[in-house]
Amino acid sequence: MFTIPQELRKIIFSDRMLIKIMMDCASKAAVEVLQSKGVDAVPGILLVVHTFGRDLKFNPHVHMLMTEGGLTSSNQWVDIPFLPYGLLRKKWQYYLLTEIKASLPQTKENVRFIDYLFKSQRNGFYVNGKSKMTSARHAARYIGRYMARPALAEHKITNYDGEEVTFWYIDHKTEVKVTEAIPAKEFIQRLIDHIPLKGFKMVRHYGLYSRRTKTIAIEILMDCKRFIQKTFEFMKSDSRSLSWRERLVQSFGKDPLTCPNCKEKMFLWRIWHPDYGDIFDLSRDGPFVESKSKQECNKRNSSGRQVKWIPQLLPF
Repeated sequence: MFTIPQELRKIIFSDRMLIKIMMDCASKAAVEVLQSKGVDAVPGILLVVHTFGRDLKFNPHVHMLMTEGGLTSSNQWVDIPFLPYGLLRKKWQYYLLTEIKASLPQTKENVRFIDYLFKSQRNGFYVNGKSKMTSARHAARYIGRYMARPALAEHKITNYDGEEVTFWYIDHKTEVKVTEAIPAKEFIQRLIDHIPLKGFKMVRHYGLYSRRTKTIAIEILMDCKRFIQKTFEFMKSDSRSLSWRERLVQSFGKDPLTCPNCKEKMFLWRIWHPDYGDIFDLSRDGPFVESKSKQECNKRNSSGRQVKWIPQLLPF
């Protein structure tokens, strides 16, 4: 979250188009910090601006959701390291004050005012950016919470007696519940102050999410999708069970059906049982079929004892 000092709120309140500059400067500051750390990559940035504080007073600030990676100039994805928030605060302050100074009339009072904000805020403007999305569900909740959030939730309005509106909020500094009762007209005025200008976009996309680079990002994602699909198709086509012969070759490197003397392939010639005699004979039953052998082996005699078989292999 990118915030501004109270002294700037009146200026932005009188010129709402400066809110667009706030969003541009927040994105520019984040990218600049990455580049200063040697990261040559463009992240995806989603920005949402809110003009209200918890007490409904005018307090514009920017919420940012940024990817933990980005695309290089050669369209390679790289991870983005932890952002140095001390530097981010100063970059945010520098770009915002520079843009606001350029938009104001070049009077001595305005120049002194901007210089004062630089000197009085030597550590930069406050940026709360230490939170990290732990899952896709967490990110979805964050986006859903801030993209369409009203200035005041209806359940926080506890009373209206025809003249005053009573509502509550949690103080940001003390985390204590505060109940406030104000005249109805003042309450309505506070809400009206947060209505955006007609056609103004309170949600903006930068970096990979911008229109200019979104097409490239989508193409790369589609390539990844096709690669994953082909990988699963390959795995699926190669997922059949190995036969007993293939498993032995894979485990021991020897083919059990290869004659150790002549190295020719051996065929099943005879299955003989001491109690039941010939279960299989090549001259009588024809070529051996493995499924038939398994069926014969699963037969049980009248006593319930499993039938044992002795295969005899003969090279051809």
